[in-house]
Order: sequence, then C-alpha cells, then structure tokens
Amino acid sequence: MRVALLLAVGALGASLLLSGASQAQESEIDKVYACSSIAESGARLACFDAAVATMKQAQASGDVAVVSRAQIQQAEKDAFGLSPAAQASAVTSAVTGAAAPAEPAPELDRVAVTIVAAEKRQNGKFRFTLGDGQIWDQTDSVALRLLPSAPFDGEIRRAAMGSFFLKPADKTAVRVKRVK
Repeated sequence: MRVALLLAVGALGASLLLSGASQAQESEIDKVYACSSIAESGARLACFDAAVATMKQAQASGDVAVVSRAQIQQAEKDAFGLSPAAQASAVTSAVTGAAAPAEPAPELDRVAVTIVAAEKRQNGKFRFTLGDGQIWDQTDSVALRLLPSAPFDGEIRRAAMGSFFLKPADKTAVRVKRVK
C-alpha cells in the first residue's frame, strides 16, 4: 500500500492528512485547494461544499485519516527497529486507529515485468528499462546473449541481502539494482 502524507493547516493547528489514494488520481486535499482559485463566490462555495463532502466520505470509508503530528511521531518511535514493511504497517495502524495486524503482510518476492529496452553498455553489462519507466542496471558479470527484440516479458525477484535478480524472457537471471 502506498501512503502519502500531506501537511494541512487548519483552525486547530497543524495536522497530517494520511491518504491511501492512487497517485494518478487528484487527492481530496487537492480538490479543496483547487476551489480557492475560482473567482465567482457562489461557484467557489459550491466547489468547497462538494470537495468537503468528498473528503468526509473518504474519511468515513477509511481512505483518509487526519492525525496530529504528535501521533505520527509516537507511532514512528514505537515502530523503531522493525523491518520496513512492519514499520509501515505499525505506523499506519497507529495513526488510523485500526488494530495492528498480528503479522504484517508479506513483502513481494517477485514481480512480472515488461522490458521495453535492454541496452548493452560499454562495460558489457545491460541496462533494462521497464514498461512503467523503472530502470535497472546489471551488477554481475553474467553474459547475456541473444535477448529477444523489445518489448519482452521478464521477472524480477528478491535475492539475498537486499539484492535482486532479473530474468529476461527465458534467459539466465542476472543480478540487478534499481537506478530509477
């Protein structure tokens, strides 16, 4: 789950707005801000009313929660030392008031990808560009021969000590690191 934290200042002071909404969609707070640019007062009020109604609905459904800065700091302190996935789960649970799960959701260990470009660099290693814009560089010296014409399918999986393997099509997996 991707979580976005936005600073919102209101009559009661600073608070944080926690939103699980997709980055591609306009956030609830952006809709409120957009209303301020409307010149005609009646239209501006109608815009604010609609945006606040949307925000209330998102809060009621659990998509948005407003919490204080102190609550965030306490949750981060309580989660210190946990794995990143467990930290995210603990902080999210603490600030939204939801009960923390007994065990955090397992991290992804592999993902299917579409490789749109595989460029052999001067050092003989490949740079892979994925369909979603991610860029991964080969870090080992395994020789890849005769890669299919792009685009082609592949898979990235976790390896030991935070490293990753990319297996392009039906070829040998190579160790990679994400650069973008």
